[in-house]
Amino acid sequence: MESKVNYTAVGSFVIAMVVALAGAVWWLSTGARQTDTTTYLIYATDNVNGLSPASDVLYRGVAVGRVTSIDIDPRNATLIRIQVAIKSNVPVRKDTVAQLSPRGVTGLSVINLSGGHSAQPLLPQPGQPYAVIRYVPSVFSRLEGGLNDAAVTLSKIANRLDTLLSPANVRAISQTLHHVERTTAELDAHRQDIGATLDNLRRGSEELAALGLQGQRLGDHADVTLEQVRHTAAAAQDALGQLQRAAQDWQRAGDNAARLGEVGTQAAQQLRNRTLPDYERLGVQLQALSRQLTELSRSLQHNPNQLLFGAPLPPPGPGEH
Repeated sequence: MESKVNYTAVGSFVIAMVVALAGAVWWLSTGARQTDTTTYLIYATDNVNGLSPASDVLYRGVAVGRVTSIDIDPRNATLIRIQVAIKSNVPVRKDTVAQLSPRGVTGLSVINLSGGHSAQPLLPQPGQPYAVIRYVPSVFSRLEGGLNDAAVTLSKIANRLDTLLSPANVRAISQTLHHVERTTAELDAHRQDIGATLDNLRRGSEELAALGLQGQRLGDHADVTLEQVRHTAAAAQDALGQLQRAAQDWQRAGDNAARLGEVGTQAAQQLRNRTLPDYERLGVQLQALSRQLTELSRSLQHNPNQLLFGAPLPPPGPGEH
């Protein structure tokens, strides 16, 4: 007995189940996360291996959003432009930083956010559509960069060693070592001469040191002599000043003597013109007075009574009675 199966109903049921399953997957993957999200930009400066669109964005390990696009920045080819959609209720602040972190051993990476202690929210710059979260290279990226730099440095060192150890350089180094060996042998053969030369150099150094000490002493004596010369010059300058002042005093004394001579000359002329004639007249008068006194004295000696009665009258002349 043949079973009657309605293939149309079975096909319709399968199609309906596939559509329902696809809708559930779409809703779980995108539909439930499209509501209440904010778009941010992150500019990565290192390798973003393992990161792809739809990679998770974690905030201290908690899933808060997804990566929506990854592109090379057209304005700067050294930057990777990562666009993320984060739930609007996540506190993205001015001090929030983004870092690329590996997820297990699968080789996949996620964006991990940290910080958020600032009270100021992260806002777009004027003229920019989205705010930019500051990016910090991960420890693995820094280690990878350091290893790359170390590998480059080791490669350079290896190239330089290859150049240094080329056959021509090896021959040159061998010749140099041979010359050094010969020079060492010659130095060993002239060891005594070298010792004598070193002794002479030592004695010469001691003599130079003695000469230097004598020079220093001579310099000290020269300093003392110069100091004495300075003092002598100062004393001579003072003496010259005193001599100059004495010369000025002598000049003033000479001027005074000249003026005194002029005054004496004037006084002598006055004495000769005025005083001497008066003295001559006075001498004549004194002589006359002396004669009169002499006559009076003689008269008194002959007739003392004339002091009481006066001088006697002269005898009457002829015809006088």
